[in-house]
Amino acid sequence: MRSALVSLLVLIGCGQPQPTGTDGSLGGDGMPGDDADVPTVDSPPNAACPNWCVENLAGVTSLLYGVAAVSPSEAFVVGDGGVILHRRDNAWTRMTSGTTQHLRGVWAASPTDVWAVGHAGTILRYNGTSWSAVTGVTTSDCVAVWGSGPSDVWVASSGRANHWNGSQWTYNSVTGTLLGLSGTGANDVWLATENGYLKHYTGTTWGTVMPAGGGAQTFAVLALPGVVWTGNITPGSETLRYNGTAWTPHGTSSTIFQSYFGTEANNVWAAGSAKVGHWTGTTWEITVPAGNTNNLWGVSGSGRDVYVVGSGGTILHHN
Repeated sequence: MRSALVSLLVLIGCGQPQPTGTDGSLGGDGMPGDDADVPTVDSPPNAACPNWCVENLAGVTSLLYGVAAVSPSEAFVVGDGGVILHRRDNAWTRMTSGTTQHLRGVWAASPTDVWAVGHAGTILRYNGTSWSAVTGVTTSDCVAVWGSGPSDVWVASSGRANHWNGSQWTYNSVTGTLLGLSGTGANDVWLATENGYLKHYTGTTWGTVMPAGGGAQTFAVLALPGVVWTGNITPGSETLRYNGTAWTPHGTSSTIFQSYFGTEANNVWAAGSAKVGHWTGTTWEITVPAGNTNNLWGVSGSGRDVYVVGSGGTILHHN
């Protein structure tokens, strides 16, 4: 089952789908190389993609789990086996991550300050040149990462929420199997859990929120100013929307979303199964993008550009 420059990004956690150039990229032969060696995407990144373009990187067939867009044309993707991909200068490239652990979440404070997390306590940070390991935080699987800024970063791991304040790490124990993480600011952070409902941090402690109309399982969460989205498996209530006062269920024809992204209350994207959903204010429009048949796990965007990633090295782009 079942992070973008600002706090409007949701990064999805652990699922059960189960030298480098100046940006840390590998050349097309998998070895250090200059820009001429860098592989390009199967379809031009800057092409108009109103009906979704496939941008899979040749040779990458790993399960891709998380994506963080830092601008309409730049994004980071993480996945199985320590895979990290970077979209810049009209091409996707593979970066040197320094790990073979499965990576499950990615969030960016800026193009030169990016966090990635994964199994066995893996926490990585990118400084615009290379990725380095952040050690001593936890040895448990890390499933999601989100922050409101470079000195306010949360990492969800097994049984606890780890917090970086710019100088040190602290943590809070959290019950339930953690799955997703999102927020709007330092005092408004949300966790999705399996069999533990939603968890909400308001600046001091984590409390449990039980969405009306849903169950104990909340696969993903997206927090925007004035609205929170989550999802579960209840037919007709596969998504739940909170306006600060009450929860409203919205059906998705049995599509279970594993990731949400949005910039405003009436412009929310979600991905799950082989489908993508778009909420425009009244209903979910569900599509199978570009004839996709692979499971989709992560969604992020910037401006009009939306990126979705999934199994089999799937990268889809819409603008």
